[in-house]
Amino acid sequence: MLERADYLRESIDFLQRFIAKSMQTEAEGYGLTVPQIRVIAEVVTNKITNIKLLTYNLKMTQSTVSDIVDRLVGKGILEKSPNPKDKRSVVITLTKAAEEGINKKDYTYLNKMITGALDQLHAEEQEIVMKGMQLLVGAVKDKMTTEGINYNESFDVMLFPDKDNNQ
Repeated sequence: MLERADYLRESIDFLQRFIAKSMQTEAEGYGLTVPQIRVIAEVVTNKITNIKLLTYNLKMTQSTVSDIVDRLVGKGILEKSPNPKDKRSVVITLTKAAEEGINKKDYTYLNKMITGALDQLHAEEQEIVMKGMQLLVGAVKDKMTTEGINYNESFDVMLFPDKDNNQ
């Protein structure tokens, strides 16, 4: 049996690959790539964004993000327009057609994939998985705090409230 850290690391890697493969399958159904889906999701989340923010949030190079945005503009999914606050820059938003399509589409594909896997477990086992994930995420957050890393700046922690907040 692998050491705990090895087992956990390899388990997380396996789950990441599962999610990536699931995203790839879903993206291909729409004629898109996973990076394109990631850009679209970021625009949906922020409503209005720009290349610099996309580059930072997605941890991609500026040229990669710019190429993806240009392709999505060409597909009629995104649009670029002058930034009203700074004419030297542009803002990126969803087109009206894409926004309407996204509002009509049930984007819970990954949740359904994970739920399908969890459904293979008994209710008690599902609770053990949830409790284990809560404990692991809490421990990682504590470690980050100890090391002076502000996880609020680095990660979307809306689903992982501080245990002190009892949320």
